[in-house]
Amino acid sequence: MSVQWVIEVRLGTRPDATPIRKAVVEADDEAQALSLVLAQAQEDVARARSTLGDDGQEEVFSAAEAAGRSDHHAGEESGG
Repeated sequence: MSVQWVIEVRLGTRPDATPIRKAVVEADDEAQALSLVLAQAQEDVARARSTLGDDGQEEVFSAAEAAGRSDHHAGEESGG
């Protein structure tokens, strides 16, 4: 018989630590509940990785570039 499980994942051993992940799943037993939460976590990681650049790296911009003040222009020929 399926039971509702609440799984909280925390970093560290402090009882007051905020969970980094909390999931509610329906499962027959503890092992199945943990497997479901693990599968959800793996999907979340895969989704996050798919938003990274093709080479697996996030693009990093300086504060000036983010504000629209760029010192270089990709793909432009130097004037001279």
